[in-house]
Amino acid sequence: MKHLLLVESNESIAGIQACKEMGYTVTLLTQNIQHYLKGQPLESHPLRLVDYIHEVDTFNEEAVVDFVKAYHQANPLTGVMSFAEFYVVQATAAAHAIGVPTMQPLAAKNARNKYKSREICVQSGVPVPRSLLAGSIEEACRHAHSMGYPCIVKPCDGAMSIGVVFVNNERELRQAYDSYVNNRNFGRNLYGSTDVLIEEYAAGPLVSVEMVTYQGQDHLIGITDRRLVGFPYFVETGASFPVRLSHEAEIVEVVRRGLHALGVDFGPTHTEVALTPEGPKIIEFNPRMVGGPVPEMIKYATGIDLPREVLRMHMGEAPELTPSVSRGAASREFCSPVDGRLIEVTGLKELEGRADILRSHFIAAGREVSFPRSNFDWIGRVMVGGDDAEQAEQKCSEIQNTIGLHIAARPIS
Repeated sequence: MKHLLLVESNESIAGIQACKEMGYTVTLLTQNIQHYLKGQPLESHPLRLVDYIHEVDTFNEEAVVDFVKAYHQANPLTGVMSFAEFYVVQATAAAHAIGVPTMQPLAAKNARNKYKSREICVQSGVPVPRSLLAGSIEEACRHAHSMGYPCIVKPCDGAMSIGVVFVNNERELRQAYDSYVNNRNFGRNLYGSTDVLIEEYAAGPLVSVEMVTYQGQDHLIGITDRRLVGFPYFVETGASFPVRLSHEAEIVEVVRRGLHALGVDFGPTHTEVALTPEGPKIIEFNPRMVGGPVPEMIKYATGIDLPREVLRMHMGEAPELTPSVSRGAASREFCSPVDGRLIEVTGLKELEGRADILRSHFIAAGREVSFPRSNFDWIGRVMVGGDDAEQAEQKCSEIQNTIGLHIAARPIS
């Protein structure tokens, strides 16, 4: 039986469930199993599906590699990977160390480091926003002064839009910098680097290009558009797939050039691109499959079960990336306009029984909510299917107008 080792998991455990459905033996490497169990007994938790669980410092690349090399000797592994953003580099290094299918470790590491990926793109003539690296507030202020306001403050190794802020002047820059450096907790006891980018603001719509690289070929899965709210923060609150753009070929070519410059030679990638008046500019690379609702949207729209195909290629099998249907899907995430407490969500009953509602989920009443500052601040999500992405997006807009968020605002101190 094929044996897969996963370095951590997403909260949904969907990847683990897919592994078991595909007949794989699964070992989970985790820093702390209680992160998932939260006090619940293992035998009644979805993680009971896992065959073996070992606790290791999963944020430590050397510790993960050493464990996997020794473990592989006693329990031969077919594949090693991670679906979780902050563990892709460690999983890639471990997979490479035992010779199972994976991306080149340096490519994964450079893709995760936003400044290093910028440097490589500039050297290769791939369009990116101008960026300067700052290790202190003094350096950040100097860079912003030389670049000119407005600009973007962005963590060098972040995710989920945490710490990404548009600033108009030095006062706002200092506030954004201090807020990030003093609150750079990404969850799971992970803390980001104090290094930040001071970056040119790339004005224009944001899209993401979903690709899979296999046996030297870059396969385009499709392009996802993005809706953003929370300015001066950049919080994603909607997406549709697959979007059709008149200059799609140019966008995809820019992404391919960027991936090749980084040395990406295997696996899924999720690349965000700003469509600026000067042309497409790469905002960031992610050496992993797109997350959130998009894999489910891709499956509905194309028939491609992307998580399963990614698993298969990491297990030495050829992925099936040919669409079997042609439809569209869209999602809408709901956020609070203020910090406060959720009293009630109205309008959900109208969604019941609708065959085109792919998923609908909202947090429970009584929970604390906040103005959107990162992608952790969603209250709920609705995902809809349609004949194409445009129709699905229109349905989402109509649904958004029927959903009511009743929130008790927190008094301003």
